[in-house]
Amino acid sequence: MRLACLALAILLVGCGHSNPASSQFASAASSEPAAALERPADGLLLSPDLQALVDLQVRRDADGLAIALSHEDPQVRARAAFGLASVQAPSAVEALRVALGDPAPAVRADAAFALGQSADTTLGVALLTALRTETSPTVQRELIDAIGKVGLKADLSDLLRMPLPAQREADRALAVARLAQRDQMLPSGWAWLAGRLQAPRALVRENAAYAFVRVPANAWAAHADAVRAALDQLENADPARMHLARALGRLEGPQDIPRLVDALGNADDWRTRSNAARSLQEFVSTSSVRDALAATVANDPHALVALTAANALATFDAPTQTDSDRAAAVVAGSRPAPVRAALLPILARTGRDDLVRAQAAPSPEAPALLRRAALRALGTSDDSASLDLLFAAAADETAIVASTALGALRSRWNESKPAQAQRYFDAFAAGVSRNDLATTTLAAPALADSAFWDLGAGPLLKQVYREMTSPADVEPMAAILQALGQIHDGSSIDFLLGVTVEGEHPVLRRAARDALNERLVDGVDVEISGDDATSGTTSIDWAHLAKLGEHPRLTLETSRGTVVIEMDSEAAPQTVQMITRTAAGGLYDGVPFHRVVSNFVAQGGDYFRRDGWGGPETPIRSEFTRIRYETGTIGMASSGKDTEGVQFFVTHSPQPHLDGRYTAFGRVLRGQKVIDALVEGDLVTRARVLPDQRPLTTAPE
Repeated sequence: MRLACLALAILLVGCGHSNPASSQFASAASSEPAAALERPADGLLLSPDLQALVDLQVRRDADGLAIALSHEDPQVRARAAFGLASVQAPSAVEALRVALGDPAPAVRADAAFALGQSADTTLGVALLTALRTETSPTVQRELIDAIGKVGLKADLSDLLRMPLPAQREADRALAVARLAQRDQMLPSGWAWLAGRLQAPRALVRENAAYAFVRVPANAWAAHADAVRAALDQLENADPARMHLARALGRLEGPQDIPRLVDALGNADDWRTRSNAARSLQEFVSTSSVRDALAATVANDPHALVALTAANALATFDAPTQTDSDRAAAVVAGSRPAPVRAALLPILARTGRDDLVRAQAAPSPEAPALLRRAALRALGTSDDSASLDLLFAAAADETAIVASTALGALRSRWNESKPAQAQRYFDAFAAGVSRNDLATTTLAAPALADSAFWDLGAGPLLKQVYREMTSPADVEPMAAILQALGQIHDGSSIDFLLGVTVEGEHPVLRRAARDALNERLVDGVDVEISGDDATSGTTSIDWAHLAKLGEHPRLTLETSRGTVVIEMDSEAAPQTVQMITRTAAGGLYDGVPFHRVVSNFVAQGGDYFRRDGWGGPETPIRSEFTRIRYETGTIGMASSGKDTEGVQFFVTHSPQPHLDGRYTAFGRVLRGQKVIDALVEGDLVTRARVLPDQRPLTTAPE
């Protein structure tokens, strides 16, 4: 049945339902396997009806999806609710709230997920009311998570008091952590979390500990001893310890140095050692801490732990001769290039610019990231020879080198040196005028400095903006709009107002609005109205996805080994289509992981530029799924909703704050240790796609 027929059927066959759940939680809930908590296959790849709903989702047609919530087929109702989780339209909230009473658990689960994505903070009571009578473990989980995403302090109190099955305690801990992160916390919530840092269930401990990482310590300092006790008493390899080690750094208490140094040197889990190194950065002015970090840089077998320690050392503003000598030895040694690169600022701060400039010089043998790191380090130096090198590098034909040098020049610019203003202006103006994504985005904010206004910064920025086109140049265009908002002349205001009109790209309209609201006096707010629909995107080739199957595998052969990732075509069809077509075309072959953040993500896929600034001219939609960001989840990089392209990332550890904000479309089946071993510059040597050979789920009748 095609879309027009489906829409007609929806209009003619509406039906209302009430929640049939009993008033008690089902005792059978505890026996459901964890896999059953994921969204089950619904036959999307064989069902034109469900595919029509995904097409509505891609077009961001909230009204069409909301109508489908009354369809006679529960699979249609569920898919409509699931689609609304990505559309995130306020107009659909009431229909989704009603769907919490649907007789089909699949519909209730997707409705709860969509409501959690809505940002509507009035929904707490409705979600709690539904939770009190819900028997399905899957729906319970989505309701609890939604309360964490949109609930308020009053809802927290009810959530803490509510009797829940033991298997939902980890979900409740994560929901309380989400409330804390949103500043919807009460003292009773912190006491509840502190009491579960050593709970019998590992996931309860881990989710409770996570909360203490994501919130400033002044909110939970009364429970600092519970955090310390848990770090001291949990087993060495307990995953909760990585959160606890990071939380202690937020306390900034010198008494925690010994236990953090112990975790740095002795924790079995590399992620705990990495977080301990990051926390010790708070105490890097202490010589004993620098000794411990230096030993880690030199000896830790895990490159990302050594890198974190090196980054911590590089934050010290007053390195000693000993610090400098250690850094020089590592830079001249054989440690991984990112580790050596991280120490270059120490050499720049201790007057050893000659060693830094040696790394900044072009060399076909040296890793490119070392050159870029050297240029960044020279941004902290006052040496005139280094300044000359930066100006020369800012004009380099390679955009990534030029953009790095421009960033360093921004660090060195100082209005107290007016004699240099013209020279800096010329460099920033050239960077903006390259019409390159990276150089324009980095140079535009620099030109907003008042020292450059009389030199023509405003007219130049407007000229470059007019020469660009959206959506290909949306990011640098938005950076120019932000810069124009800081230039105090009437023509800039008129220019920004012109961008807020209907017909402009929605990202640019919002950027112009925000720039105006920052520019204008307090109490004056500029609003945008009219059609703010997202720009065009690629259509979904359902025949292509049917050949791939529900769970095709992406195999990445890398510099460190092979990774096999299972993708979910039903959860994120447009994303899987983009990734598989790109991989099948050989475009990922030879592409580096351009960004690796220890105990966070390894990110790659930029075959356009290989530096993280590249992507297709036409973006794809954000597809927010019920796949949680756990260890080994693969997601899509973006610069805002509906700006995804071809760049992907894989997580080193659970990252719940990414849930529902970045498209998650699969998980690592084999090779997580390879993901953990990757460093910046490592390559995907070959990417392959293996279709799922299992029969497709039958389409609902």
